[in-house]
Amino acid sequence: MLVTAKISHWQQLSRRFSVFLFSVLGGASLVFLALFMYLYNEEIAEERSQASHSVSLLLKSSLELAMLKRDLEGLRSIINELGKQAEIEEVRILNLKGQVRFASRPESLGQEAMNIIRPFCGDCLPENLGANPITRFIQRPDGKEVLRTFNPVPNKPDCNICHGAVERNPINGILVVDYDAAPIRNKGKQSLLLLILAGLVVLFASALGAWWFMRKYVLTPISKLNHASQALSQGKLHTRIELSHHDEIGLLNQAFNHMAAEIEQSQYDLKQRQQFLQGLIDAIPDGVRVIDDKYQIVAANQTYCQQLGFKQPQELLHKNCYEVTYKANKPCPPSMRTCPLQALSKDNSSIKFVETQERHDNTSLPTEVYAALLIQEQTAPWVVESVRDLSKSVAISHEQKLSSLGQLAAGVAHEIHNPLASIRIALQASDTLLREDNPASEIDALQGYLKLVDEKVDQCLEVTRRLLKLGSLSDHQPEVVEVNSVIKETLSLLSFEREQLKIRQHLDLDPNNPRILANDSDFRMIIMNLAQNAFHAMSEGDELCIKTRSADKYLSIECQDTGIGIDPDILPHIFEPFFSHRRDGQGTGLGLTIVRSLLQQYLGHLDVKANLPTGTVFILRFPDADHNDEDILGQILAQQSENKDSL
Repeated sequence: MLVTAKISHWQQLSRRFSVFLFSVLGGASLVFLALFMYLYNEEIAEERSQASHSVSLLLKSSLELAMLKRDLEGLRSIINELGKQAEIEEVRILNLKGQVRFASRPESLGQEAMNIIRPFCGDCLPENLGANPITRFIQRPDGKEVLRTFNPVPNKPDCNICHGAVERNPINGILVVDYDAAPIRNKGKQSLLLLILAGLVVLFASALGAWWFMRKYVLTPISKLNHASQALSQGKLHTRIELSHHDEIGLLNQAFNHMAAEIEQSQYDLKQRQQFLQGLIDAIPDGVRVIDDKYQIVAANQTYCQQLGFKQPQELLHKNCYEVTYKANKPCPPSMRTCPLQALSKDNSSIKFVETQERHDNTSLPTEVYAALLIQEQTAPWVVESVRDLSKSVAISHEQKLSSLGQLAAGVAHEIHNPLASIRIALQASDTLLREDNPASEIDALQGYLKLVDEKVDQCLEVTRRLLKLGSLSDHQPEVVEVNSVIKETLSLLSFEREQLKIRQHLDLDPNNPRILANDSDFRMIIMNLAQNAFHAMSEGDELCIKTRSADKYLSIECQDTGIGIDPDILPHIFEPFFSHRRDGQGTGLGLTIVRSLLQQYLGHLDVKANLPTGTVFILRFPDADHNDEDILGQILAQQSENKDSL
């Protein structure tokens, strides 16, 4: 709506400029016309006043001459002749008593004339009139407009005989001449019409020139800028304006082009960063989603989409987290579910919890969620969640076990190959003895061969038994496990791998044959992962030492190697899932994670001592099953039950 209003505003600019231009020019023309009419009328009045003044001087001269000669008839004749002129309406001479003494119209003689004197003098006495003539347009009682000249006739020394001294009587009389105002007005109207016509021509020419200039240099460039701005706002970032002028509008267009280029580059950079960010979070094996303060998902990776059964992260954007996670239509109550937006704060910036989410197909998904605050400067904090699919944890654990078993394949083949070769030789020798004519003499030898076959078969069976125990899928049911025998059997399966790496082995086992409560398969996996982890850190000539001791109701198992050790910078991360720092660049990064997870299920603890470059010591501690008064089995079962409830 805002963009539409701005566009409408720009579209009205041309019309508004036209109205403004003609209004200003028209108003200015009217002002100048009124001023001209005023000045013109004043000029006409001044002209008539000058003409009247000239006539008045003539009349005054004639009057003075007639008065000096006592020729009053001649004066009347002059006034009558003057009154007959076409442009003069009437000529009168007033005395100081306000009476008409001489007039071009006989009917005006002897009339009261104060109404003539008053407009020019007001309440002043006639003898106090000034000597300067005055000219004004007057509306007569009959309704006719005249230009009246009011000209006092001053007293002179030559007139003292009749009018007395000049000091007492400065004015002898008043000469009043009325000119017809109609011709003056008509002339003014004609001049006004001519002026209006000329003004209209000038106005039109000025407006046309101003319009052409404004349209060419202002309105058209602004219109182009407007269309370019609309295109830019619609996402056409390649829009540019052709620069045709180098004035202020040209500089504005140049600035627009620069701004458009910057926006296009910024948009490109932003898309690249978004693609990089999306690729970065897509590379994370766990599901990742980012939730804003309004419970909306603003980012998600491909793994999270796959976990919930969606195809693309775009399907999740701007949806509410509770809608996606629980198919709910409002935020989750904090008393029923863990909501990171409500649980996290600056003092508690991260939490870890287990929740069951609902997939797109309405099936359940058990997950482990690690949530942390994403602090921003000018907006409320967001939440970043790492979602791990717990349904794959068992599969991953078993896959790790199968991977380790795959590495044991060569050693197992070696362990079985030698007994089988011996069995074959014994069987061939037995067959030779049975083919001789006197087999009775070789009975003892045949019995020896059969005994050897039996021993080698037992040896093969023992190897397969150990392998089956190690490869079986654990049900995590605790049982009494003899620690020393499990360690020996597990390491025997790794003997071929150890011999190939030319690594020495030393066992320092407790002679009291200590026992713990654990699952046999799980404990074998713990020993195998620790041993293989040590192999990967050692070189030819290094030594693996495993020591068991029982003391203070606990059994400790030390697995010490003389390898390269662990860098202190990476030591805090060695138990993190998928963290691998093997020298050969291989490995899943799950071995130590599985070891710690299995230990926790059987109340075990794990400590690490890393001394660069002298090697590493892993210390395992289990409750001793034979020298512990506590209900170890009950605690293990309670721990496992708690783990199941959390899932």
